[in-house]
Amino acid sequence: MAGNDAENAEMHAYEFTVEAIVCLERAFNDLAGARLRQGPKMRTPAGTTVTPDITVEARRDPGRVGYRAVCEIKSFPQYAAAVDQLVKQVRQYDGELDGWEYEAPPGSGRHGDHDIVMVARSSRAPDFASGLPAALRDREVKIKSPLSIIGIALRRPGAGMDLFLLKRSFGAMSYRKLDDVLGRGWSIDARSIASELDSTKFYDSRPPLPYIMSVLWVQVFPNLVHGKKRKRLRSSAEVGIDAEVGRIHRLLSRLAPRSNPRCVKRAWVKDAMEEFARVGLAERTGADTYRIRYVVRISKPLEWLARRAAAGTGRVDSPKAGLEQRLVRTR
Repeated sequence: MAGNDAENAEMHAYEFTVEAIVCLERAFNDLAGARLRQGPKMRTPAGTTVTPDITVEARRDPGRVGYRAVCEIKSFPQYAAAVDQLVKQVRQYDGELDGWEYEAPPGSGRHGDHDIVMVARSSRAPDFASGLPAALRDREVKIKSPLSIIGIALRRPGAGMDLFLLKRSFGAMSYRKLDDVLGRGWSIDARSIASELDSTKFYDSRPPLPYIMSVLWVQVFPNLVHGKKRKRLRSSAEVGIDAEVGRIHRLLSRLAPRSNPRCVKRAWVKDAMEEFARVGLAERTGADTYRIRYVVRISKPLEWLARRAAAGTGRVDSPKAGLEQRLVRTR
């Protein structure tokens, strides 16, 4: 049970990171006219390669560089280990970095001038807001770059309205509008980013296996069903789907962030298909080809697939055995 709890925590942490990327893209674009890149490779003056979760760059005006920031998203609930990692990352990101999309014009005096923004669930942000500064002081780390912590939470005030609330919990941001608005708290109507949330499921870190399997089951496998078989998708009948890893990978890659369209790896698909075969939900028919046993009407597919993987069985329960007759999005 403890193993399942840890895996569920990792899956929800991964999903939070994806949601945070979508929310930050909206916030920085709307409030600072900035665009995001997910997972860019940058270099420190010492020659070390670093890969921030996100870089933020405002549109450049003639003769100067706009707002810049590097962001790290901390979603896994192991607070102590996360703080140690944050201290290391803050050290790496403080000072000059090469690899920005917009280079500073000569004489602008802005080279290496950027914010460091740490992002966490709102429930964890106060812990980081007290723990990170204390850890920096204990290690005698002095930071020149503006450092801040933003918390993100999903609010459900009622009447079917979901809001993502972004609030700066610590520090300051060099761009005054961002600092003021996020200091007070800024809400995003989830409906306004629904298409981005539906079309973005990955970033540049490998997800837990059940998470990949869930996305394949819900958003990729139905697109592999054609002709008369599509009628069976409206029922609880099992549909056999013949598919090749390369084709599945191409479809899955459509769910990468626009700022990092090649982050989904072919190996993720291969491992997921092997796991489907192991639990009896697919059969390998060639080196990279599989026949999938697909049933569409599964409630909470991520949890359902995680249970199947843990149990090592691919028995497809009938809806009469307790599965709901509709597909719902898991959070």
